[in-house]
Amino acid sequence: MNWITVAVMLVAVGFAACGHAVDPHFMQWMQKNLKPEEVKAFVRDELTTGSFGGGVVTTETHDRPVVFVHGLNNEAGSLWKIARDFTNANYPRQYLFATTWGKGTEPLNLNVAMSCTHVQHVRRFIETVLKYTGAQKIDVIGYSMGSPIARKAILGGKCVDNPNVALGPSLHSRVHTYISVAGANQGSQLCALPFFDICNMKTGLMCNSKFLEDINWFKNYEGSYKAFNLASTADFVVGYMACGKKASEFTGAHEWKVEGRNHEQTEFDTAAIQLQMLRESTAGLSKSRPSAKLEKKKNNSFSEVKKYLRSKRRDAPQKVKKTVTKKVKRTAVTSAHKKHVNKH
Repeated sequence: MNWITVAVMLVAVGFAACGHAVDPHFMQWMQKNLKPEEVKAFVRDELTTGSFGGGVVTTETHDRPVVFVHGLNNEAGSLWKIARDFTNANYPRQYLFATTWGKGTEPLNLNVAMSCTHVQHVRRFIETVLKYTGAQKIDVIGYSMGSPIARKAILGGKCVDNPNVALGPSLHSRVHTYISVAGANQGSQLCALPFFDICNMKTGLMCNSKFLEDINWFKNYEGSYKAFNLASTADFVVGYMACGKKASEFTGAHEWKVEGRNHEQTEFDTAAIQLQMLRESTAGLSKSRPSAKLEKKKNNSFSEVKKYLRSKRRDAPQKVKKTVTKKVKRTAVTSAHKKHVNKH
């Protein structure tokens, strides 16, 4: 597909053939409320379509604002088919948001990692959309490598590659539904060896990299209602199986398996499934999470995420009560936690 064809498609769905497709209302809001360098970083005018989203919603809707997080070697405009299919299904165009976290659309570049810079960019954009829309909760959809980046942005805490950078508290309570589409949540089958930045052992998609261990250690933090994992058995980029497990799975997520779709088809030709996931819910607790009683018993649940984010250090000692029974129990939990931290 050549550049002219792509440009025509972008224009057909209201995207810019050069620059951005941010609505003037959203642009004015950003210029008023953000620093000039932040606006420039979100808009990405140097790309084909570096960003889109915003505007005044004039009709009543039960849909929520959604932030799309694209994958490797893509940009915001790469999601034009998803945006088209959403709007054709009467999803408000003004509620579809995306920015570009990498260099944009380019030939295969494997020297890209899930760096603190990329995570900060995505998290800041999610926070910006929350403030701009005034929504209590939004939805987030992460594609391919964008899924682990989006999950870390939601989790918060400290950056894996720079512990001196604190992302902030978890955004769990502000995200209603999270969807991973062809997401490399456990790694990628292409990373058999730690070659190139994309497969490095700290912030790469190599099995058990520090980044992947960090986002997979805590459970059920991605969405306050529900989390989904959309994956294909014919995905030969991320792979359906990798690292001895399902490459896209993560604890608490409902798997939706499709057959016969390659990586890009899984990302861009499944808008109807993604819409069904977003519109499934009614107000209430996540069906993908255990009951409150069971969740309290799990030392690896969202309550642990909050403890982790409040602590100055991940290996901060927990308070031990004076009673002998509880002292032994809590010490065991602390020891297990320290063993995990030592791996990092």
